[in-house]
Amino acid sequence: MARKLSVLEVLLIVFCLIVVAVDILLLLLVLEEPSDTSFTPECPEIDQSDRIDCTPGQAVTEDTCRWKYKCCWSPVADANVPACFFPRNWGYEASNGHTNTSTGFTAQLKRLPTPSLFGNDVATTLFTAEYQTSNRFHFKITDFNNMRYEVSHENIETINSTPNVTNLSYYMEATDKPFSIKIMRTSNGRVLLDTSIGPLQFAQQYLQLSFRLPSDNVYGLGEHVHQQYLHNMTWKTWPIFTRDATPTEGMINLYGAHTFFLCLEDTSGSSFGVFLMNSNAMEVTLQPAPAITYRTIGGVLDFYVFLGNTPEQVVQEYLELVGRPFLPSYWSLGFQLSRRDYGGINNLKEVVSRNRLAEIPYDVQYSDIDYMDGKKDFTVDEDAYSGLSDFVKELHDNGQKYLIIMNPGIAKDSSYEPYNNGSIKRVWIMGNNGAAVGEGYPGPTVFPDYSNPECTEWWTDQVLNFHNRLEFDGVWIVSYYCR
Repeated sequence: MARKLSVLEVLLIVFCLIVVAVDILLLLLVLEEPSDTSFTPECPEIDQSDRIDCTPGQAVTEDTCRWKYKCCWSPVADANVPACFFPRNWGYEASNGHTNTSTGFTAQLKRLPTPSLFGNDVATTLFTAEYQTSNRFHFKITDFNNMRYEVSHENIETINSTPNVTNLSYYMEATDKPFSIKIMRTSNGRVLLDTSIGPLQFAQQYLQLSFRLPSDNVYGLGEHVHQQYLHNMTWKTWPIFTRDATPTEGMINLYGAHTFFLCLEDTSGSSFGVFLMNSNAMEVTLQPAPAITYRTIGGVLDFYVFLGNTPEQVVQEYLELVGRPFLPSYWSLGFQLSRRDYGGINNLKEVVSRNRLAEIPYDVQYSDIDYMDGKKDFTVDEDAYSGLSDFVKELHDNGQKYLIIMNPGIAKDSSYEPYNNGSIKRVWIMGNNGAAVGEGYPGPTVFPDYSNPECTEWWTDQVLNFHNRLEFDGVWIVSYYCR
């Protein structure tokens, strides 16, 4: 009969088993090769001005650069020049060649076996090229297997006809591995854009594409404060993500988002422009190669390229795509007066009176949010601004105009008619559990979904109904601020 083991013996056996299990696990970890260990970065002598930053916005050590990211490492005296930069063999490759279409071609791109910078890389993307007009080229890079958010093209002039490829002012060449494209001007063969300077990056929340340019005469992008129109190409990174900020010096993002730049190629006036159709937060880096790098945190890479013999022609091509600016009323070009919180109708009347006595020829008087009842759109504070409608008529009799502010956020209040009307029509931006609710000026706030045609109709009705009560001449619709 077997001897019964003592408690101490049982504990020793368990301990030995644990040690053996840990040893086996460690052995497996040692023997297992990470997916990127076979990757060897190609780091030839790359000119300092051509380096594309592998770790933008980060300060990394040589070990982190070389062994974690598998990038090239070569620090220099100029701290603006990236010490950690991409090798030549990063990016994607065209795995199945190109498929011709009636307007261009497509290519399925497979991600090369390289380390991940931010995780969740998209393994397969789709490149689509379209020769849209003789002076306009369109290309887009999307997720091959999954839908991603794309900016609506409702205001974009689409091309319904097949272009005459023999009459194009440009032509394109593609390299399959790593995948890159060159766009050249037909008349002289000049390379306008070359993406081989840096790798395509396409992850769930990080997209990047770089272009080598033929000239450092770069204009556009924004909105920012600049001391001159011509960009400084010495390693400048500009954010593009709209916010309400006072225009001040410095590389900060302001009210507008403009992802278009124009490049003047030479003294002849030949120019081209590039527009990225993407509404996510992004940044652009300008470097002395000369080159530009777009980085964004979502959506797709949807680029349009415009060619012209002059900068004016490029801008005309751009406006042909996105639409021309609204022609403003003549009176809106005159002097205008606005401030936050006049303190009531009497103070507002006093301001107008003082300007008339001083013979200041101003054409437009504004009212900010303080005219509203409880800071709600389509309302008037009848206590502080009693008789506002009569005041507006007096302005009109004097040849002046009156503008009011509105915020595209509606108070979530069951006693508030615009909210009830909008809820019936289901015009709000929706979340997982009904309308998305934020905290705005009037308190809990819902937000109109202007991509919904019902919302456009609802908004128009609210503005017209309010105009029947208060004869304003224009509306200052501001970006909405949430607290």
